[in-house]
Amino acid sequence: MASEKIFTPVLKLEHSDARGEIYSIALPDNRELMLLHSKAGALRGGHSHDVDEVVVLLSGKMKYSKIPDLKEHVRHMRQGDVSYNMWGEPHMAEFEEDSWVVEYKFADKGSWAQTDYEPMRERVRASSRS
Repeated sequence: MASEKIFTPVLKLEHSDARGEIYSIALPDNRELMLLHSKAGALRGGHSHDVDEVVVLLSGKMKYSKIPDLKEHVRHMRQGDVSYNMWGEPHMAEFEEDSWVVEYKFADKGSWAQTDYEPMRERVRASSRS
C-alpha cells in the first residue's frame, strides 16, 4: 500500500496595523485562503479583483459595500453570512464589531490582480488617518 503525502496548511502573518491582522493560509495546488482579523471601526478593501472571490464572515458584524451596477449596495453582514464578489466588482467592508473573515479567490496564489476603486479607497485611507 503506497502512502499518500498529507498536505499541512501553513498560516503566515502577511500584514498587521491598527485595523487588525491579515494571514495567508497555504492550501494544496497553489491555492490560499486569507484570514482577516479586523477591529471595530476599521475599513478594509475599496478595490476589485480580476477573479471571482468568496468572503465569509466567521464572527462579528460588518457593513459590506459592493458596486455591481454602478450603484453602491450596502449589506449588513453577521456571523455566517457569505458574499460572492464577481471579478471587477468593487467592494469594501466597515467592521461594526471585532470580526474574523475568510476570503477565497478562485485562482492560483499570486496569479490575480487587484485594482483600487478610488471613491472607496479614499474612505479607507481617511479612516486610517483618524
